[in-house]
Amino acid sequence: MLTPDYLLHITEGAEEIAAELHTAMLKEVTRRILEREAKGYGYVLTAADRWRLEPLLELGDLRDDLIKEIAEYTNYEEKEIRAAFRDAGIKALSYDDKIYKRAGLSPVPLAQSPYMLRLMQRNYEATMGEWMNFTRTTADATEQTFIDTMDQIYARVTSGGTGYIEAYVDGIDSLAKQGLYVHYPTGHRDTIETATLRCVRTGVSQASAQIQMARMDEMDCDLVLVSSHMGARPSHQVWQGKIYSRSGTSKKYPDFVSSTGYGTGEGLCGWNCRHNFSPYYEGQGNPFERYDDKENRELYEKTQEQRAMERAIRKSKREKETLADAVDHAQDDETRKQLAERLSRSRKRLAQQNAAYKDFCTENDLRPLPERLRIAKSK
Repeated sequence: MLTPDYLLHITEGAEEIAAELHTAMLKEVTRRILEREAKGYGYVLTAADRWRLEPLLELGDLRDDLIKEIAEYTNYEEKEIRAAFRDAGIKALSYDDKIYKRAGLSPVPLAQSPYMLRLMQRNYEATMGEWMNFTRTTADATEQTFIDTMDQIYARVTSGGTGYIEAYVDGIDSLAKQGLYVHYPTGHRDTIETATLRCVRTGVSQASAQIQMARMDEMDCDLVLVSSHMGARPSHQVWQGKIYSRSGTSKKYPDFVSSTGYGTGEGLCGWNCRHNFSPYYEGQGNPFERYDDKENRELYEKTQEQRAMERAIRKSKREKETLADAVDHAQDDETRKQLAERLSRSRKRLAQQNAAYKDFCTENDLRPLPERLRIAKSK
């Protein structure tokens, strides 16, 4: 069994790497924009077809740089995700095997089970494949973001309503605030770090669940004990902390799959789920609490608000890092001055958000999670 707290923190390393990649890609785009700005007034006021053509020609270099960034961070991510899968598999079976041994059984160690190792490897490869797919999607979206930003700057300057430097600074500021997104076929979008959190937590959870189920098959164990935690998703509160029958033949315990939704995205071990399970034998006891529905929902809503505040802080940190890099790379004194003013405002807003987050956690008796606020290394 993997505990809810373990599954909460298992994604931290992978998420931080993804956050650093996000910031690195944003910096690549803003540097390109600053390079264009440094070419001067005459360049920006050339014919529209030249304005449109030259950014398109620059996309080749931008894509090359983005691919280099992605390749570098993919190497880090592969090591992090592989370690997470290995640790989760060992931990889950270590917990479960103690239960089997107390029942007088002799489970084979994970390292000596080719089938279970293949299950872990297959899920690891699927998770890494998903991560690589949405990083490529983000690279495509980043190119389009560069073109869109240049178009907006051009439109503002040629309309005569905005000065040349102000238009560039506004464009960079807007890009820093907006960030980059993974776009899904459904139209939904996520930041790359949010997508990483979801795919790694779900992948680790499902991989561990599959080897646990395989072990139960080996041990001919029918009963399953599901973990519980306060503040669970209301739809999961209904079935958490209970005992179920995998076969559905027990007269005492309900069917495992139909009760928990195991195997579906919305159910146990599905999308971003922090529940897990272990084998159960009559008489071993159930250490998991059943929580009051109202109290559970209230805590769930508070933690959802806490997560939203953490996302906002990470977004502001990314904005601050991007603007700080833009200040460092600005070649024009006035541009640098205006960017520095935006950076100052960004830092002030971030300080206010951090203070509000700390107050919210104190007022609602929630544990602050500084690891959920980390992003690329601060300057």
